[in-house]
Amino acid sequence: MANPVTWFEIMGPDAKAIQKFYRDTFGWTMTPPTGEEMGFYSMLTDHAPGIGGGLGQGGPARVTVYIEAADPQKLLDKAIANGATMLMPIMAVTPETTIGMFSDPAGNTVGLLKANQRAGAASTDASTRAQSSRTARPRAKTASSRTSASAKKQTATRGRKTAAKKTATKRAKRR
Repeated sequence: MANPVTWFEIMGPDAKAIQKFYRDTFGWTMTPPTGEEMGFYSMLTDHAPGIGGGLGQGGPARVTVYIEAADPQKLLDKAIANGATMLMPIMAVTPETTIGMFSDPAGNTVGLLKANQRAGAASTDASTRAQSSRTARPRAKTASSRTSASAKKQTATRGRKTAAKKTATKRAKRR
């Protein structure tokens, strides 16, 4: 299938309550929550055969699906041409992860996630799609920040801080 859903997020005003609900109801295991500045975000562990996802807080309650794309900018442009509103421009949030977000005409939040070739998954022809890294998530948007240029700049800065923090954490774990 072209452009499959490969990641999801469940966000709300109380990350701990959301995480407890999904852990207790469905038996999901998650990474320890990040700090407050990151929305107490936790990612699923041991989610196979399902897709990966994360749960946290920030902005209004929402469920977002992320659609994998070889060229997320092209799909974002197409979505906007078809009536979508950009919530987050396409940006690299880690060296392996590029994302963007839009609101569809009905108001649903949709993310785009760049398809990245996984190690050892050699492509044999141009029609073979790459797999995504599924490692990062964007921050939630409030209704007022959707059109604010300063809010977009803050989101970009937050994304860079997130990427730097994750890289530092990974390096520390390797030592």
